[in-house]
Amino acid sequence: MFAPTPDATQHYQVRAAERALPADVEMFLQMWGTEIWAAGARQITLFRKNLPPDLRDSPIARSAEGWILVAAPNGALMTCYHRCDASRFIARKSDSRRPRKQWRRHRR
Repeated sequence: MFAPTPDATQHYQVRAAERALPADVEMFLQMWGTEIWAAGARQITLFRKNLPPDLRDSPIARSAEGWILVAAPNGALMTCYHRCDASRFIARKSDSRRPRKQWRRHRR
């Protein structure tokens, strides 16, 4: 059994307990998760296709799928949550933060 991360905010610790994030899943995500910069923070989730073949169908990989850890730029974990579409959700968040084309109002 793994111990919870020492570099975590109080908010993260409360959310991880409320949402029943297992400590072994947290450690697995930190080791094997993919980091994506979105919404001003590092979003860490599992892309099973990025795992070594022997880990892709492991029980821990299935447990970790769908969890998202949110870390500050300094690495401290800020919050966590579970979504069934975690990878698509993060991709959508990172796309929505790109600068948008400026729309001009034409005066008449």
